[in-house]
Amino acid sequence: MTATDDVKKWISEFVTKPNPVFGNLPPCPFAQKAILEDKVEFLELDGVADYATLYGHIFNFDFEEKDVLCMIAQPDQFTADETVKLAEDLNGYFMRHDIVVLEDHPDIKESVKDIQLNNGTYILFLVQSLTKLNKFSDILRNTTDYYKNWDPNYEKEVTGPWRRPAK
Repeated sequence: MTATDDVKKWISEFVTKPNPVFGNLPPCPFAQKAILEDKVEFLELDGVADYATLYGHIFNFDFEEKDVLCMIAQPDQFTADETVKLAEDLNGYFMRHDIVVLEDHPDIKESVKDIQLNNGTYILFLVQSLTKLNKFSDILRNTTDYYKNWDPNYEKEVTGPWRRPAK
C-alpha cells in the first residue's frame, strides 16, 4: 500500500465518518464531497523535499481546479518542530494570497475528547483556500454542534485569530 493509499483509507474510514463528538458530523464534514468531486490532489514527497519543494508545489498548484493539496511525507522526514516551522513559514507567505497550510505530524497529538484527529502515520501538509476554510468553519460554528465538545483553547489554536489575518 502506498502512502497515498494509506491516507485515503484513513480519510474513508475515519475523516468522513459521522461521530457523536462532532455533533454527529464527520471530523471533516466537507472532505467526502471534495474526494467524490476529485477536488483533492495527493502528492507524495520524496525524501529530499524541503521548504523550497513545498513552496514550489503550493505556488504551482491550481486552486481553481482543485480545493486541497495534500502533501504526504514519511514520518521521519521532518521532526514535529520542523513540520510546524515549515507550515508557519509557508503560511507567512501564502496566507496573504488566501492560501493556508495545515500540518499533521504523528508526534503531535490532536484530539477532541478522546478522538484522535491526526492520521498518526504520515506527515501531512494540507493546503487550501483560507477564505473557503474559514467560511466552512463559520458554517459549522453557527449552524451545528460541531464544536460543542472542543476544548476552547484547542478550538482557538485551530480556528483562532491566526487564521484571520488583517488584509
